[in-house]
Amino acid sequence: MSDRACSVPQKCLACDAELRSPIVCQDCHKLYPIPKSVDYFELLGLDHRYDIDLSRLDDRFLSVSRHIHPDYFTNAGEEMGHLSTRLSAEINEALKVLKDPVLRAGYMLELSGGPSASDDRSVPPEILSESVMLREEIEQATADGDGKSLDSLRKRVEERGSQLLSRIRELAKQLPNASDDEKSSLRQALNSMKYYNNMLDLLWNS
Repeated sequence: MSDRACSVPQKCLACDAELRSPIVCQDCHKLYPIPKSVDYFELLGLDHRYDIDLSRLDDRFLSVSRHIHPDYFTNAGEEMGHLSTRLSAEINEALKVLKDPVLRAGYMLELSGGPSASDDRSVPPEILSESVMLREEIEQATADGDGKSLDSLRKRVEERGSQLLSRIRELAKQLPNASDDEKSSLRQALNSMKYYNNMLDLLWNS
């Protein structure tokens, strides 16, 4: 029997209804703390895969969140009120992570035993070189008030970011069965995306 089967009740302990979510009975609204064995995919009833149906993600989020909203538990006692608030925060975070293609890839990478951003901050040398060059060009164009060059640079950075996102998607689809080298490549791609996002922020604020 899996850890999840051991830690997550299949039926509500209060009304015996079948649980469609591991954190709330949608019949009687009894709440359950999130077991450590339940990840964001299980929390929202989704398959563990990178390509997810975003409309289904939204539907699952709304289906669960409306049953755990703190407004339901204003008169249910302090403990239930706190639990409702914690669960609402967690499910909001689950939606944020799974809806974003970069955050989703990073989350899946860590679920599959790959390196986290704090474990591995490396980026390919060519990304560092390009980043330094682009920043110098951005600073020069900004100092010159050269709007045309800034627009051109913005398009270049957006294109590079789009290419990198395609690489991230390609690697993330291999999870959880990716090789260690593929997991390392995905972590570097995710780290690299931060450089391009930072440059875009700089460009939009120039």
